[in-house]
Amino acid sequence: MSNIEIDKEQLEMTSSKAVSFVSNSSSFDDIDDINSLYSATSRHHEMNEDTYSKLERLSTITTREKKENNISKYDVTFISDGTPDPEDVTKFYSVYRKYYISLLITFTCMIITMISSCWTFVSPHVMRKFNISHEVSILGITLYVFGLAFGPLFLSPLSELYGRRYTFIISLAMSIAMQCLTTWSRTIAGVMIGRFLSGFFGSSFLSVAGGTIGDLFDKNSITIPMAIFTCAAFLGPSIGPIISGAFYTTDYRWTFITFIIASGVCLIVITFTVPETYPPMLLINKAKRLRKETGDDNYRAPLETVRAETSLISAVLLSSRRPFALLFFDPMMGVLCFYTGFELAIIYLYFVAFPYIFENVYHFGVMGVACAYIGMMVGMIFGTCTSFYFQKNYERKVAANNGKSTPEMRFEPLFYGAFLTPIGLMIFAWTCYPQVHWIGPIIGSGIFGSGVFYVFTGIFNYTVDAYRRYAASGLACNAFVRCVMGGIFPLFGLQMYKKMGINWAGFFIAMITVLLIPVPFLFTKYGPYLRSKSPYTWAE
Repeated sequence: MSNIEIDKEQLEMTSSKAVSFVSNSSSFDDIDDINSLYSATSRHHEMNEDTYSKLERLSTITTREKKENNISKYDVTFISDGTPDPEDVTKFYSVYRKYYISLLITFTCMIITMISSCWTFVSPHVMRKFNISHEVSILGITLYVFGLAFGPLFLSPLSELYGRRYTFIISLAMSIAMQCLTTWSRTIAGVMIGRFLSGFFGSSFLSVAGGTIGDLFDKNSITIPMAIFTCAAFLGPSIGPIISGAFYTTDYRWTFITFIIASGVCLIVITFTVPETYPPMLLINKAKRLRKETGDDNYRAPLETVRAETSLISAVLLSSRRPFALLFFDPMMGVLCFYTGFELAIIYLYFVAFPYIFENVYHFGVMGVACAYIGMMVGMIFGTCTSFYFQKNYERKVAANNGKSTPEMRFEPLFYGAFLTPIGLMIFAWTCYPQVHWIGPIIGSGIFGSGVFYVFTGIFNYTVDAYRRYAASGLACNAFVRCVMGGIFPLFGLQMYKKMGINWAGFFIAMITVLLIPVPFLFTKYGPYLRSKSPYTWAE
């Protein structure tokens, strides 16, 4: 097998692990010229591999590949064509332990997203306590979501240099500390700073958790845990208002205290039960063992060399460059980012719109409004349950195409989502009348929730396939755009509904999604041509 064929296999394995709604931006995507690292490797690898790809390749290389590439015997790797190394701990885990770890990380991720939307019924208390306007109070949602947008740019490089476990523990501890600042601050400035920083540090569970699941499961068994993780990331914002609504009649701090306790329990359990799963970090343990057993200090793990040659600051700067390059210099990526960003923005818009709509039209109480979000939640769960159908369809399409896949085959869920989102929004807009039963808009929000799930699934899968080598950067770019848009829309949402009217404001939003319906069909037809013009997409 040639070096190029080995590269393609490894890239496919790596990209298959990257499908996550809350993506991990690689801190090494932009380090393309590191000729001093592993000088024994071929010139082809030195000139064309970035450090992160090299770490992935060297951490799973076989003995035969090691000989073919003439890699030095001192470059420590996991040998995958024999009995697993004792340090390669994930190979020894039972399926039950793998699911335990992934479900714990997924649950923590859901708590982080619940905190973003729990502000819905905390806001009125904050307005009275600090004597601020509605517009200022809504910053509690906006700043938290902005934290989720900017956090991965700094925390993902940390995870690539120091491992997933330490990133989880340190970031969650800092997020809890900032939640305490939000809860007990005596000034509105302290509350808002706490909201931003708690979102900033909590974002590691949205950006790094997908990588942890990829460490535990191979591409044949990752579908179910990744679908659960994806669903949880969307369920969190729908559950948050229900939690805060339950505490509405008490001191608003109890809402935050509840999440502090939940986050603290997760931190304790993660600290004592979740091991390191990142292969390059595990290789350091093997290198230490070899140095101790042989007395030869020449044995080095790839990550040890990377740490010596890459500072955290430079890794952060380099990791944040390519996502923005993709956004501004690749029109296809820009359109897809706007699409997902607009869908998420509507969800966060509803956190300020639902209380206004259901209180004024149907005279719901606080818990009635909180339970109105269940419609979206049910729709998203339904979308999750049907994700296996699309995976089977994709496999059939590949088989019908002589075993050759194209990125455009991944768009099928988006075909459904492109229609379901405007249909759901239209039903919601034109059933918000006192004479129409309240179940009408709830059904509309449920259809919209299913559509959102399909939109994200189609676009994320396409991004991973079309931007193979730069999939992490593509997903990071998407995460940044959608979180920024999600944070901005609540700032003007209530004013829009008041000025335009509930029905026409909803219709206006629905019509924008109608304009986006042609996107998957145009990209399916012209995708190969557009990809050929992009400097970032993958060409076979």
